Amino acid sequence: MLAPQWQDVFDGTPELYAVVRPQAIKTDAIYGTFFRSLLRVAQAKTEMTGVTALEALEGCDEIVIGIRRDPAGGGRIMDDAAIVFRGVPASLDPAKMTDGSGAPLFRLVSERAKAPEYERVGTVDGRRGLAGSLFVLPERTWVVALGSARDRAREAFATPFGRPAPKSDPSALATVRLDAGTFVRGQRIEKSPAFGPLTRKLESLSFSLAPGKGGVIATLRYQDEDASAWAEMHAKRLLEELARIEGDSAGGPRRSPQPFALGWLKDAQVGHEGNALKVRLSVPARLLEELPNASPLDLAL
Repeated sequence: MLAPQWQDVFDGTPELYAVVRPQAIKTDAIYGTFFRSLLRVAQAKTEMTGVTALEALEGCDEIVIGIRRDPAGGGRIMDDAAIVFRGVPASLDPAKMTDGSGAPLFRLVSERAKAPEYERVGTVDGRRGLAGSLFVLPERTWVVALGSARDRAREAFATPFGRPAPKSDPSALATVRLDAGTFVRGQRIEKSPAFGPLTRKLESLSFSLAPGKGGVIATLRYQDEDASAWAEMHAKRLLEELARIEGDSAGGPRRSPQPFALGWLKDAQVGHEGNALKVRLSVPARLLEELPNASPLDLAL
């Protein structure tokens, strides 16, 4: 008999699907110090006491986020969501999570369920928002299900059916995939001379952060190879134009340093594989030098 597994909370690939690997980021030579500083600031600002979600976030091996959103949903941020914490430290217990006053955040709904369910107690800042529960699965896995994802989780964990996990880059520190029809389409983008051509027949857009100096890989997946080949040509022209604009600006009157200079884009590697266009962007040299020593104060946190 199958044991409850986290991927059954999804009824398909969510419109927004992200994977973050905290342990890999914490030990990364480029991003580790800054990430640990962010966690310390977040911990200092939280009103939670006892076991907190931040402890689960910092201590787990992998975080999976799935947000469902109907493109015709009337402008709602999301219809339902699931957040999966994989490899949570064995010492953490959701029953011991409390707010700033020491009151419990969750109450156990049922001890008989295959996956114990903890329901959120009370409201957040006076607003109830989406109903949600935390489910405890085998192999130190927590699943927070919000909105209709909670009912889906209850059914799926009671009768597991072995759904495969959505695909993501196993070597990346973090990845995020966006459904094009939900997040990328729109008259403003489609009519843009720069970015509109890249949206034609576009199915999804994803970003992966590689370890160390590996940079960021953007993958645009299209309906067919012809569309990806055409997008490759446009992307190369676009990057060349952005780099040229930056070069022309450098030859003008002296200006103060720009935090988001575009000159580094000229070194981007662009190519298509089948129906996918891949753009690899190296991390700017200045950022590589400064990020290991950066702190949240640099972002005014």
